[in-house]
Amino acid sequence: MRFSGPAVLRDRNFLIYSLGNTVSWLGTWAQRIGVGWMSWDLTHQTAWVGIISLAQLLPLIVFGPLFGALLDRHEHRSYALAVNIALAVLAVVLYALAAAHAMSIGVLCVLAVLLGVVNSAYQAVRLAMINDIVVPAHLSDAIAVNSVLFNVTRAVGPAIAGYVISRDGIAAAFALNAVSFFAILAALLVVTLRPIPAKRSQQSLLAETREGLKYVLDHPGIRQVMLLSGITSILGRGVIELLPAFADKVFHRGSVGLADLTTAAGVGAIIGALVLSRGGSTSLIPRLTRYSALLLGVFVVLFGLCSSFMLGLLVTGIFGFAIVLCSVGLQVLLQASIRDGFRGRVLGLWSAVNVAGPGLGGALIGTLAEPGGLKAVTVATGALCCALVAWAMPRAGPLLIER
Repeated sequence: MRFSGPAVLRDRNFLIYSLGNTVSWLGTWAQRIGVGWMSWDLTHQTAWVGIISLAQLLPLIVFGPLFGALLDRHEHRSYALAVNIALAVLAVVLYALAAAHAMSIGVLCVLAVLLGVVNSAYQAVRLAMINDIVVPAHLSDAIAVNSVLFNVTRAVGPAIAGYVISRDGIAAAFALNAVSFFAILAALLVVTLRPIPAKRSQQSLLAETREGLKYVLDHPGIRQVMLLSGITSILGRGVIELLPAFADKVFHRGSVGLADLTTAAGVGAIIGALVLSRGGSTSLIPRLTRYSALLLGVFVVLFGLCSSFMLGLLVTGIFGFAIVLCSVGLQVLLQASIRDGFRGRVLGLWSAVNVAGPGLGGALIGTLAEPGGLKAVTVATGALCCALVAWAMPRAGPLLIER
């Protein structure tokens, strides 16, 4: 029988890299659930849940562009190996402190900042490696398949974490993540990369970062992608960072409810990624991206209105579907538009907007929720997201793909 799926799935290097990433992402999601639940368990305050989330993601805004410039100067494999080893060490530290019952909210905040700094070094190379492994003709399919796998782990990882935490405690989730890094480290040592020379420059990292920012601002397609990404990341996806508070405070389901909500979002995201991985017309991606950006705001409003846990699961699943249609569509457009000499810097800036945005949104919503009420603030946030996306859409033009 002839294989009819995306051609990239016949690429040995892509399959090896994807397998390593999948195992590592399972551990990463388990750790994220563990950190989120620990912040709630230590304080029972939505503001602290948002702050811990922000502490992990805010460093991307400060350091992501700088690490992107650093990535343009170095060979990507060795860079990725070093960053993943650093992340594994931090997972071991989290496990040791949690197992010894030596964790406090202050210590957790410090570790969250360290995780954020190292993750800011990881995000650009995580995205760039896909371009290094596959040929340009398979890039959009590779991004979509990569998103399917990422969202499978987002569905499965939290479910595993909820079970592990309820049976063995939070420390076990951190141990699971530490062990999972062996898979991605092995994959990075085995795969063959396309030869992309490192950039030679006498400029400082700050000067190169400014050069990358100018490239983004001068490029109409990339500038347009960044605008929609900023709006949807902060005001749309920021609600996901507060699922621990919704699970316990609104739905009264605890850590198992948190895992169920996150899994529902992951299932919806898988469906969205599968839609994009069908290999349809690239000309449809800008339109799908705009409509899904608007849907994000709509479903934030609906989620804020939910009182039933089952209805919350359904809305969260559709929310996850819209997230992937929007974020993967934007990434496909972005990756297809970047010149290789600027890839690290542009992806560093993209990570600052796309990855740190939800943490910023989560912190803002969580802080405002203390006096204003979690549900009411969530509804207002979704309405603002809809309004800004509608305002930005005419300025998004055709979301041009041109190098």
